[in-house]
Amino acid sequence: MKKWIALLCLALCLLLPLSALTERVDLEHDVSLTLSMTEDGKGLPGVAFNVYRVASMDDEARFVLLNGYRIGDTNLNKVEGAAAWSALAQKLAPQVGSPTAFATTDQQGKAVFSDLMSGLYLVKAESVEIGHWVYDAGVFMVSVPGKTDGKWQYDTVADVKYQRSPKTMELKVIKQWKDTGYTSERPGKITVNLYRDGALDDTVELNARNNWTHTFTGLETIHTWTVKEHTVPTGYKVAYSQKNGAQIITNTYQPKTSSGQSIPQTGLLWWPVPLMAVLGMALVIIGLILRRKWSGGQ
Repeated sequence: MKKWIALLCLALCLLLPLSALTERVDLEHDVSLTLSMTEDGKGLPGVAFNVYRVASMDDEARFVLLNGYRIGDTNLNKVEGAAAWSALAQKLAPQVGSPTAFATTDQQGKAVFSDLMSGLYLVKAESVEIGHWVYDAGVFMVSVPGKTDGKWQYDTVADVKYQRSPKTMELKVIKQWKDTGYTSERPGKITVNLYRDGALDDTVELNARNNWTHTFTGLETIHTWTVKEHTVPTGYKVAYSQKNGAQIITNTYQPKTSSGQSIPQTGLLWWPVPLMAVLGMALVIIGLILRRKWSGGQ
């Protein structure tokens, strides 16, 4: 008799729909979403998240795509695996409009969204720079409520996966010449060395064709970057300065005197010197003439 009762119960279970054997979603229950973004146990603050409700959910946890969204032949209720969900997020991301809600992570790295409606959400994160690194979580999908160990979690907590990449910068190098009247001494090109933390990393050739200018890109800010002219042209003196974030390399020509020594180009005007010498000699001669005249008259 007991055997027949057990078989009857098994048959009844087999006849029941699968949904009857699973816990239904309480659509009247308040739901929330907490996104957690941490690194080495410490929260990453200041990460901005937008969430977009793209599908509703019925009490059997079936999603129904909201009007305005298109996913082609994809069956929303048969998406499985991280790769498939990621592909769905990439497909939906260009279609979203105004966000359903917005939040930013606090010092504990948590962004909380309350008073949400049950459904499927697209989450879009904005890249954030912290120190010398850029953190980017991109876009991903999350169900609210979510299920853990067969139980519906109406206060859903999701650990956000992200990519971390070094923060980069640009370094513009400009060559300036101070050699008016001596441009024939100027070389047709120069080589500039780029150093990373004191070690040679790259070289570039500057010339008239590139307007004596070059911009190094993709330089990781975690390092110290400097530039130096590889070989200073003969007859020139080099100086380094910065202006508007650019590195200026100035070559000033040093003309030589008859003795072979260089005359520094300080920006002073030299043309009055011969004139002043002539005027000085004239004053001396006039003085001697007047002296003789006055002496003869005594």
